Amino acid sequence: MSNNSPYVPVLKVKRGEKAALHSISAALATRITPLLEIVERKVDKAPTVAAHLQSSFKGLAEGVRPYCRFLLDAREIEPDGPAAARAAFSLAAALGTPFTPVTGISRSVDIAAALDHRDNGTAIRLTRLEFETGRLPGGLSAFLARHGLTHEEVDLIVDLGPVDDLVLPGVTAFAEGFLAAIPDQIRWRSLTLSGSAFPSSMGGVVRDSESRVDRTEWQFWRDVLLPKRKQLPRMPAYSDCGIQHPKGVEGFNPQTMAASAAIRYALEKEWLLIKGESTKRRPPSEQFPELARRLVQGPLRSDFAGIGHCAGCAAMKAAADGAPRLGSLEAWRRLGTIHHITLVAEQLAALPWP
Repeated sequence: MSNNSPYVPVLKVKRGEKAALHSISAALATRITPLLEIVERKVDKAPTVAAHLQSSFKGLAEGVRPYCRFLLDAREIEPDGPAAARAAFSLAAALGTPFTPVTGISRSVDIAAALDHRDNGTAIRLTRLEFETGRLPGGLSAFLARHGLTHEEVDLIVDLGPVDDLVLPGVTAFAEGFLAAIPDQIRWRSLTLSGSAFPSSMGGVVRDSESRVDRTEWQFWRDVLLPKRKQLPRMPAYSDCGIQHPKGVEGFNPQTMAASAAIRYALEKEWLLIKGESTKRRPPSEQFPELARRLVQGPLRSDFAGIGHCAGCAAMKAAADGAPRLGSLEAWRRLGTIHHITLVAEQLAALPWP
């Protein structure tokens, strides 16, 4: 993970996200190290771990092929036990793209599996709870000693988790305190600061309207932390969760819960959220072309980056023009993710570094 081109998007291993990764331009892919999360298994959808992993890894080889390396985290399938983590990491090792397994100092289920697959190092993901309960720095040092790890072979991820409930001063205080608790910062193979201010639901956006939400984790990293980089022991790489709250949508039940058609579009310092209505009231295939026209041709067109920006934006223009197969929630998760990753990689490339 090069600190000369730092972007670590944290993405769920789902069809839309896998397809989005494959659609990022080759030039930008060299600046990106994805951190991928195997989503939790739902028994009604995947009765066995093998079935769940088969679905998760379908198309993943194509998704990660453009990248020099990716990180894989199996923490969401912890209830399935150590064998599930071993199976996930074994499948990742066979994809053909170098990968680094992710574990943590408070975990037990996936540690052995991660250590067995450390040909490309090991990633340790520190959590907000570990920071707030005083497990740092002592717990981190003890973890290294217990498992025979050196700083130089570990990618350290300082994970703020969701910060959608904090304004910028709150994120600043929290992130700076968390970073201050990290020992020996210059010794780690890489150091990454991750967080997400994306809202947990679209419920705060009124039907048939739009809203703007601050990309607070980005504003902190770029506008607060980066200007201090020469005073820091080490400037951490930037990481976010794209256009998805860290909790994901695995608890969503389409049989009992209503989803609304919505476009999630990253801007320089905000996300533009364009919401339609419930897909139970009106099919998404009817709604998304209208929402796309609002962004591409209508009152929000000044926010649209243009069809030449990325494959996602080009497809959004096609959707506004009535192209088929671009009228589903999954399709728009893919398009929005392509645009978000492209925008952030470009923003980072344009900044002074180090």
